[in-house]
Amino acid sequence: MQAESQEPQSHAQFLNEHGIRPSVHRLQIWTFLQGTKAHPSVDRIYAHLQPGLPTLSRTTVYNTLSLFVERGIAQALSIKDGEARYDADTSPHGHFHCRVCGEVFDFPLTEKRMKLKLPEGFIPERSQLFCYGCCPGCSGSTPMAC
Repeated sequence: MQAESQEPQSHAQFLNEHGIRPSVHRLQIWTFLQGTKAHPSVDRIYAHLQPGLPTLSRTTVYNTLSLFVERGIAQALSIKDGEARYDADTSPHGHFHCRVCGEVFDFPLTEKRMKLKLPEGFIPERSQLFCYGCCPGCSGSTPMAC
């Protein structure tokens, strides 16, 4: 399920519908996560929100994101060296991590890319497709780096 762009009032309703009590911190974290394609880390979310929410802690951000993942409204991405990034788009799509600039980009998955051939008896519950390399911006500007 992919969260659609919502007004702040409906963010609270959306969280309620997923069994999440919409506290001020949770609403702010959800609003930020849902409104970005940057696949932010806990630290990036904390740095962005903390000036306006002085009572916010990194632990609150981490626990809130874990709750969002548990309730299926966000996904955690393990990108590099165990660094978790988060994505509010839970629809089937792939991720491309640029090793030069560090950004993570979404890309669509076609039916052909979605076919998995697993050994008999394996039943996938979810999957993620990651690609690593150089994005167009980095490959054009720093050809030796890519």
